[in-house]
Amino acid sequence: MSGVTDLLLELAAIPSPPGDEDAVAAVVARYMRDLGLAVEEDAFGNLYAAVAPTAEGTPLFFCAHLDTVPPSGDLRPVVEDGVVRNAGGTILGADNKAAVAQMLEGVRRVLAENIPHAGIELVLTRQEEVGLLGAAAFDHTRLRAQTGFVYDQEGPIGEIILGAPFAQGMEITFHGRAAHAGMSPEEGRSAIQAAARAIADLRLGRVDEETTANVGLISGGRAGNIVPDRCVFSAEARSHNERKLGELVQEMLDICTFAASEAECTMESVARKDYRGYRFAKTEPVVELAAGALARCGHEVRYGLSGGAADANVFNERGLRCVNITHGVYDFHSPNERVAVADLEAMVDLTVALVEDARAL
Repeated sequence: MSGVTDLLLELAAIPSPPGDEDAVAAVVARYMRDLGLAVEEDAFGNLYAAVAPTAEGTPLFFCAHLDTVPPSGDLRPVVEDGVVRNAGGTILGADNKAAVAQMLEGVRRVLAENIPHAGIELVLTRQEEVGLLGAAAFDHTRLRAQTGFVYDQEGPIGEIILGAPFAQGMEITFHGRAAHAGMSPEEGRSAIQAAARAIADLRLGRVDEETTANVGLISGGRAGNIVPDRCVFSAEARSHNERKLGELVQEMLDICTFAASEAECTMESVARKDYRGYRFAKTEPVVELAAGALARCGHEVRYGLSGGAADANVFNERGLRCVNITHGVYDFHSPNERVAVADLEAMVDLTVALVEDARAL
């Protein structure tokens, strides 16, 4: 098997749910040190390493995350018919360990083949899956490179993500009044009833071509024979249009306020900005760099928008130019998650091509 496949198999066999990435980080750090790189770990646990430039051009940074969604079974990565998958009935963890392996092997080739480059930096983050926390904690000012790439979009190689949405999270709490549900229900005010009325009136799912909304968690009540005096639900809204997002969030809050008043309850909300969106033009230098390298490696170049976030959202919010691209992984977060050995190797080639082509910028 190829080096990139062996590395993915090693990484994928190590559980690394958010907050428990130490074991996989140790393997990655060891690999980078074996390449002769000085590895630094920040206070959050993110890993950083730099390769000094050997030529003129545009330095690049590459970012991937070390955590996966929590596995629900054994991690037994195998290669079957040229495809890496997990035989344990749960995720493979190729989101995002395939990217980690592809980037590291790409750097190994650059060094082994003495390929001239304008500087390479590696950022391996933690807790991406629970809100891009590692990227948010990383001190981006230490990066010499202002242009970077994230491989964190599922699908066939070749798609460049031109934009990702803005997102807003909300926690809505309804306060009612407890009472015995059988003896004196009239004295109670059901917080669950108020929440149910609100949720029924919310526009959820795909609101329009740019916008989605969801209620994902709900809890409340203390016993079946008590009118519930408290109910909490968590919701989110996303849109590629920041104005639409603001209007939808306000609409959701207004609906919850009205539902609370109708049930003679009170409502309080806590809103949080999950992440900011971004949008690139096809003529942006970082996009043209990606398109040129993909075409040179024989891939059909496609452009798309993402409905989710990646570490690229954080870097773009901070003024860097960071593009997310597909990397041959399919069915993120599912037991059918998989990546072909040929695609692993193709992404190593692409990593090298990006580094080579950046010399001309």
